[in-house]
Amino acid sequence: MKAGTRNPTSSGGTPRRRDYDRRRKKKRSVARKPGRPIWRQPVLLGIIVLLLGMGGGGGWLAWKQGWLATAQERVAEISHSVVIALTPFKLADVTVEGRDYVTREAILAALNVKAGDSLLGIDLQAARHRLEAIDWVASATVERRLPDTLYVTLKERRAVAIWQNGNEYTLIDQNGRTVRASRMPPGADTLLLLGGPGAPEHVGDLLLLLAYEPYIAKQMRAAVWVGQRRWNLILKNDTEIRLPEEDAVAALQRLAKLDSDYKLLSREFGVIDLRLPDKLYLKKRGSAGDTPSPEPTKTAQSKV
Repeated sequence: MKAGTRNPTSSGGTPRRRDYDRRRKKKRSVARKPGRPIWRQPVLLGIIVLLLGMGGGGGWLAWKQGWLATAQERVAEISHSVVIALTPFKLADVTVEGRDYVTREAILAALNVKAGDSLLGIDLQAARHRLEAIDWVASATVERRLPDTLYVTLKERRAVAIWQNGNEYTLIDQNGRTVRASRMPPGADTLLLLGGPGAPEHVGDLLLLLAYEPYIAKQMRAAVWVGQRRWNLILKNDTEIRLPEEDAVAALQRLAKLDSDYKLLSREFGVIDLRLPDKLYLKKRGSAGDTPSPEPTKTAQSKV
């Protein structure tokens, strides 16, 4: 029997529908609305917020009560102990270079070290900062010298004057900084003595002024800052030189010229008043009114 192309028929003579026609009439599925992601469910979101809040509150409470700080300190102590136990480099000596005024006790206290400490466990930067907090120290360096030495180099402040404030004496460096000292440094008897309120703040201007006439500077014993505006210079022979408020350099140069011509500073004058640019007032030693006065006076004046 040959295969044909006729459609199969049912027993009643009607054409039978093919299978693929039945497959094409599938029931359409209704599109479902997507639900919310699980993390956006109200209950779950509330739980997450609650947990985060409890965690943040607990962290804040731990910080408030110092738990974290205590734990960090404990970890640091343990780490330091481990380093000390394992390292072969133990501190045996501290060498200091450039020390004149600072005591060895002050240096050791600032370094905060002791024999047997680990060289590798010493915080060099922290030690340097503590050293530079000492009044006398301008700058410092701290180095490890293996196997057992801590090497310290100091640059000390240099005192240029002693400030007398009432019954107290304070050392002054060239920047006008007061430097406390338990003892006077070597050579303190040769330092310039300053007097008057506010004198330390103006010591730099005074040193610059004296640089113009080093001959007069060598003869000076003291300087007094008067009325927060000008200087009186006291020489080693007790001669008092009263400088003007303005153009003190010109006044000092004028005095140097007079001394060169007339040996003014080596004569019997106790006061040389240069406060007026066109006049010179002189007072002999022991004359009445020989104490400093705020304005020039013509009493007991002499001509050169």
